[in-house]
Amino acid sequence: MDPTKLSKNKMLLTGIGEAKVTTIGSFEHEFKIDDENYSLTLHVVPTDKLKFKAVIGSDLLEQASISFTKEGVKFHKYENHAQLMQISAENLQEELDLRHVENRQIKKELEKLIQDYKPEKTASTDVTMRIILKDEEPVCQPPRLD
Repeated sequence: MDPTKLSKNKMLLTGIGEAKVTTIGSFEHEFKIDDENYSLTLHVVPTDKLKFKAVIGSDLLEQASISFTKEGVKFHKYENHAQLMQISAENLQEELDLRHVENRQIKKELEKLIQDYKPEKTASTDVTMRIILKDEEPVCQPPRLD
């Protein structure tokens, strides 16, 4: 790899066990996996810092799903068709179950009340709160482990 072709964009990568490595730079590359074209940003690290030829990152995972099987690794590129994003909207107005109301007149009045009901904001307060810290120490609460 010609170092002059790398971008000067360096990143700090943190891995398992909080191991940290700073990238040397990155470059854009287009290539084929399983007859599908991909465009990825590859981040270069010093060879002594990585025991693998490559690490799969979010750049690839945003374009394809990956299956690991006994036969090997399969990449399944996400379809870029509009049909994936078609959303079917349906008016899901709940059917009222008023079978327990025997009187028809009362049942009709109940249905009308429920249908015409519009929730309104009932009240608000003018209470405001101000927190004044006495020092520069960060304030935090660790999560409870129940």
